[in-house]
Amino acid sequence: MPLSLNDPVNVELSDQHHPLTGIVAHLGPVEFADGDDWIGVRLTGVSAGKGKNGGKVKGKQYFDAGGDKGGVFVRAKNVSPRTLTRLEELKLKRELAKSSSSSS
Repeated sequence: MPLSLNDPVNVELSDQHHPLTGIVAHLGPVEFADGDDWIGVRLTGVSAGKGKNGGKVKGKQYFDAGGDKGGVFVRAKNVSPRTLTRLEELKLKRELAKSSSSSS
């Protein structure tokens, strides 16, 4: 199943014991590496702040990660769709609304 922007996902990284959670914030090629299977993920929930960048790499802003360590770029093979409960959906909407209003 292809991913779309804002889809909730799990991210598997070799340096993490548990998957990170977030939403898809960028899909496709990037200037810092070869390939068109890159996914930028804005980390959410307990994963927020555990990223490697703020959606910006080598001076190019790809997405707003909600903070300096709020995002990661990974290959598509490291990302899987995540099904949310209704409560998780509401919490995610609240978190994203809160962070977008505080960055305005």
